[in-house]
Amino acid sequence: MIRKAIISISAVFCFSVASYGWAWSHKLIGYMAARNCTETTKVALDRYLDVPLADISLWMDIYRDYDWGGMDWSEAPDYIRGTTYWHMISIDKNGKAMMESGRKDPNGNGLPFLMAAIDSLENHKEMSDSAVVVNLKYLAHLMGDAHCPAHYYYENMPADSKGVSGLDSRWGFENGKYKGKADSYHGLFDRAGERIHPEFNMKLKPYAEHIDTLCVASRRKVVEGSVADWVSESGARCWEIYQWGWKPGKEYDDSFYIEHGDFIIYQIQISAYRLAHTLNLIFDPEYKGL
Repeated sequence: MIRKAIISISAVFCFSVASYGWAWSHKLIGYMAARNCTETTKVALDRYLDVPLADISLWMDIYRDYDWGGMDWSEAPDYIRGTTYWHMISIDKNGKAMMESGRKDPNGNGLPFLMAAIDSLENHKEMSDSAVVVNLKYLAHLMGDAHCPAHYYYENMPADSKGVSGLDSRWGFENGKYKGKADSYHGLFDRAGERIHPEFNMKLKPYAEHIDTLCVASRRKVVEGSVADWVSESGARCWEIYQWGWKPGKEYDDSFYIEHGDFIIYQIQISAYRLAHTLNLIFDPEYKGL
């Protein structure tokens, strides 16, 4: 049922980066992943895509924010509104990614849809080109979201300002300030990529060259296991960000990124390597590893 829903959605695309979740970091992940694709995989991607992998990585955020004829979001059909629940991952009290959100709403249900996109693409030779394209867009985006430090709901999350704790807590979404302007803790991570290394001025090539540095052994280590293993491992690691003294109303500046930038960049790195590895497994039968 999930796979059928995924491959039936038609494509809508534009090129604006704007201020979407994980924002420009999605493009960086896509660009870096493409650098680590085999030539065979690159040929396959060129066949299906008329834009670079980096550009399609933002499509899921753009798609849900598209102007659907001025319709009220709450009245939008499920095939439009439903995808908004795929961008977060629910993590249980044991640090494992959940196949269902566990929340009062369906939000935090990203893992099964990431896995379904991969499952669909493994049968790409039996699919229409348009179905392959839309699943590539899902894969490129959801692999990034699954590694963003703030894209997890935790069963262990403290109570928010309304007294709601656990998976339904909005604690990490409540506002603090960044350089005097309102910004949620979640937002600090969504916009981290461009803030950690402003010297690259959001230029993908020099930024990717700067961080595409894990040795072969480390790259192969981070792609061991299943997709569910990756997401669980990442979610368990990212619980650390809630031990960094966050509380609603707290003010931040660039010292936050100086102190924690390496942690965030590592999440970008492993997301890119895992995306490249997944694409190589799908499209290159001769692939031997990163």
